Amino acid sequence: MCQARAIALSTMIGNTVVDYFARLCGKRTTLLIWASVVYAVAAVGIGLAPNFWLALTCLLIVTGTMGVIGPVRQAYIHQMAPAQQRATVVSFDSMIANVGGIGGQTGLGYLSKVQDFPTAYIVGGVSAAVAVPLLFLLRRLGEDADRIIGNAGVRSPCAAQGLAAAGAIDDRAY
Repeated sequence: MCQARAIALSTMIGNTVVDYFARLCGKRTTLLIWASVVYAVAAVGIGLAPNFWLALTCLLIVTGTMGVIGPVRQAYIHQMAPAQQRATVVSFDSMIANVGGIGGQTGLGYLSKVQDFPTAYIVGGVSAAVAVPLLFLLRRLGEDADRIIGNAGVRSPCAAQGLAAAGAIDDRAY
């Protein structure tokens, strides 16, 4: 039970520090690249940790970076996708993430069964590092959605401008 609370807390801390780190960079892809690198290194660190406490610390860093990556990725997608296709794009992103999560967990679970847990964490961390070059390619596109709206950190990098208005119910009669 205590571990679940620590993981939830580290994810919430990850959500909280996004605004702080946004002030340092001003681009969503920069946040995603750094968080992905930290995620991959920490996941490998779990596999290489010589003791429980270091492994737990690395696990909390992994879940904290997930707290950064999730909302920033969602905001980027919401900002980039045209309103007419936004629901489809967001649903497709969710489906791909879930398929990858299920496949990854199944594959790494099998690897931990035939090898050991540390090997599975190392392979998982190295696999996560594959996202970093893709994020650099995304950054090279130079999309407006990559820029954090306004002064970095003034408006949240996690909420695309107009997202709340786009999600509001329009009760006007036509």
